[in-house]
Formats: sequence, structure tokens, C-alpha cells
Amino acid sequence: MNLRKVGCSLVLFTLAAVPALGRRSQAVSSSQNSKLFYPNTTDGLQNLIGDILRAAKTKDSGEEAELIRSLLMPENSTWFTDEYGPGFGTSLAAAYRRIVPSLEEEIKTIYHGNVRRGWMSPRILSYRDPEQVNAPIDHFLNCMNQIVPLYQTVFQGTSASFYMSQNSGENGKQAAGDLDGFFVYDQGGFRFIPGDIMMMLPKERPVRIRLDMNVMRSKVVNRVYPRYPQEALAKHIAGKVVIRLELDRDGKIRDAKVIEGNPVLSQAVMDAVKQWRFEPTRLDGDPVEVEVDMEMGFESH
Repeated sequence: MNLRKVGCSLVLFTLAAVPALGRRSQAVSSSQNSKLFYPNTTDGLQNLIGDILRAAKTKDSGEEAELIRSLLMPENSTWFTDEYGPGFGTSLAAAYRRIVPSLEEEIKTIYHGNVRRGWMSPRILSYRDPEQVNAPIDHFLNCMNQIVPLYQTVFQGTSASFYMSQNSGENGKQAAGDLDGFFVYDQGGFRFIPGDIMMMLPKERPVRIRLDMNVMRSKVVNRVYPRYPQEALAKHIAGKVVIRLELDRDGKIRDAKVIEGNPVLSQAVMDAVKQWRFEPTRLDGDPVEVEVDMEMGFESH
């Protein structure tokens, strides 16, 4: 990350960016109920941002506010859970909702700063192939259930830049440049997601999870019950046996070990349980290994 001063009141942060992928599509604008349609293309996003900046420059506050507000995720949006699953997506959506009250004003401040500097036409970068982009963008794409494009803007130079104000009372706030995050397309329009929200994604999906047997019981596809050992019957041995199972991604038992129980009873349970098979367990669409404790009880008569 490079750092240099701009004038006497701004600091510029420059982030390495990846060249826009694919061919730019011709933007199509159509009027419907006095609202413009911006297609899911680089030109569509460029036109939308251009309209916001022109509205700000001409002081058309109503049009500007409407267009900036359109960049916020709709309240009924399911984009986060659709793309990142109910596990990760739900927490991302909740974090996004917490920052919404201040997001509109932050976007307005940054774009007003660009208008004052004459920065009216950004270049749009499109990311859709994890193999062609650098971290962390490749991770954001790889975590998706089905990859959809992420977009960024470049107002100055060849990479996304964030100009930070050093004016009294504004130190640390962004005053101009590119929005620090990504644009996505949801419910027929472009929406902006701050980078801090995307950074909440785990570095990698877990390869193993621990579940309760009450959850796993419905996933048993081949169940063999143990026989009460003759030795245990003769000696009136009773009690509980707990076996810890490790299942692979296909639901097959990779390992089993006794956690609790009389050795005579435990061996009978182990012989039966090793024949069990489970349906694969998935976390946000991906198969994962599972660790589960299975309990059985024996009563003597």
C-alpha cells in the first residue's frame, strides 16, 4: 500500500487493482415511470454513477438522493444468503443492516468530493474469475455458491484510490475517490457493499463440523442395532455406551472410538455402528466432515 499527500488536506491510499475482465457491453437506458434502467454491465454501472455525479453537480438533490439510495440493498434482499449461504450470509446481512443508516451520507460525501475535483467518469473494473484476480477478491468470489460479478470503480490512475480528509473534525473520513467496497447486482439494480462487510467472510470454509446425534439421526441411511452380548446378560452388565464417530464428506465412517462404557457392551456397539452409513452433510452447499457422539443404553433383566 502506497501513501502520499495530496495538497494540504488529503491523503491518498492506492490499492493494487486487477484489469477489468471481459468485453464492455453497450449500456441500454430506458425510461419507465421516470426511472432509468441500468443493466448488469460495466457500462450500466458507469452510466448510473455518471448520473449521480451529474445530479450532484447540477444540485438536483432529489434525483441525487434517489440514485444514491438505490445503491443500498433492499430490505427484503436475500443476496447475502443466496450467494454465501444461510451460515455466512446471515451474519453478513446483519452487519450490513447495522451500517445502512450512515452509508447513504458517506456515499454522498465522497461523490461530492469527486464533483469538486472534476472527476465525473470512472473506469469500471469487473471481477468474475477467481483465477484472474488477486487476494482478497479471489476469496470473495470463491466463497460464493454461484459466482456473480463484483464491480469496482477507478476515478484516478489505474487502481482504486481513497482520498482521506485531514481537515479539523474530519480526520480519518474519506473525502473523495472510489467507494471502498464492491458493487453487485440485485433485484434489477446495482447495490454497494462496503469492503469491511466482505472481509467478514471466513478465510476458508470449515472442513469439519461437530453436530449432535439428534441432528444426525435423520441422516442415517443404513442402521444396524447391536445385540446384547451373552457375557453381559450372564453377568447382568448394564449401562451407557458413547461412541465418537468421524464421518468423511460422503457420510462414511472414517474413525470410531469408545468415549464411555463397559468394554463388553462397547465392543457390541462398535461392531454394529461400523456398519452404519449417513447421508453427506453440507454446510452452505459444500460437503463437510462431521464429528458426532452416538449414545446407546443397555438394561439388564
